[in-house]
Amino acid sequence: MSALGELWLVSLVLSAVAVLIMMGLVIARWIGVRRGRSREAERRRLIPLLLGIERSGGDYGQVEKAADLLADLATELIEMVRGEDKEAFIESATRLGVPERLQHRLDRGSPRVRLAAAEALGFFEDEKSIARLRGALDDPNPDVRLAAAISLASAGHAPPAVELVEKLGIGTRENSALVVGLFRDIAVKHPDEIRGLIESEQVNGRVKAAAIEALSASGDYSLVPLVANLVLAADPDAEELPRYLRALGDFGHPAAARAVHHALGSKLWWVRSAAAEAAGRIGLNDVAERLRTLLSDPVWWVRFRAAEALIRLGDEGRELLIATAESGSEPACSAARLTLAERGLV
Repeated sequence: MSALGELWLVSLVLSAVAVLIMMGLVIARWIGVRRGRSREAERRRLIPLLLGIERSGGDYGQVEKAADLLADLATELIEMVRGEDKEAFIESATRLGVPERLQHRLDRGSPRVRLAAAEALGFFEDEKSIARLRGALDDPNPDVRLAAAISLASAGHAPPAVELVEKLGIGTRENSALVVGLFRDIAVKHPDEIRGLIESEQVNGRVKAAAIEALSASGDYSLVPLVANLVLAADPDAEELPRYLRALGDFGHPAAARAVHHALGSKLWWVRSAAAEAAGRIGLNDVAERLRTLLSDPVWWVRFRAAEALIRLGDEGRELLIATAESGSEPACSAARLTLAERGLV
């Protein structure tokens, strides 16, 4: 066969392959559309059951065939509503066997499926669901364990906080926002357990910081000296120091003055920044001159936080800013001018 003939043969083969691929894509698209329509039709059939509109025995005869779709739909609807409607959805879903399906997923699904099941089971407070969630605290996947703990806590059935710290490896992984939420849920019924974590010498700084943040909105000022002492005793390079200082700012109590003043002199700019913000939120006028010094800090963010803090200190702080803007040296002068301009004070 000549070279030209071989070229034509290759072209024909490539064309045939392209046609086959195109046909495969068309068929896949057609199957996908069919499945999507079928799934949507099934959703429309199941929604009245979850709403409690249809209760005939004939309707329930087909439910088992759509157990997975029903579980997904029930979870989706329960998350969207509140109050009596939510309770009605939960009741209907329980009657239709959704908790049992979620329990099955929690036992045998992939990590992603188990995680979703652990989150959804928190809506159901029957004994079997609670027992399965407790069992999931030993799941090999850390995210599933955490989801199970959050579900248990939101339902008011969490194990002791100290036990959860060990089971979940809290403080060894970066999941602080979720852990803070978990601790807040536990603190609703057992604030003493979360306070115990702050006082414990057996947990690390990350755990203490999460516990402090969980209680920082409680208004329990007896925690302020405890957190302030943690700031004073912490390693200067401790990564949890800014979180301690933010919590002290949330409390807004002057008993934190010594700790904040100490942190303003940190060699780490993110600690100085957090300390400056806390000083402003607490209203520590006695550190006003120290904040004015920070307007010359080599890090822009520290200068910004120091200027904001001076604004929060009222007339004394504003006067220091104005004086710095008029006669200070750079970069303090620029930091003061920008802050005053933003507040419409110049």
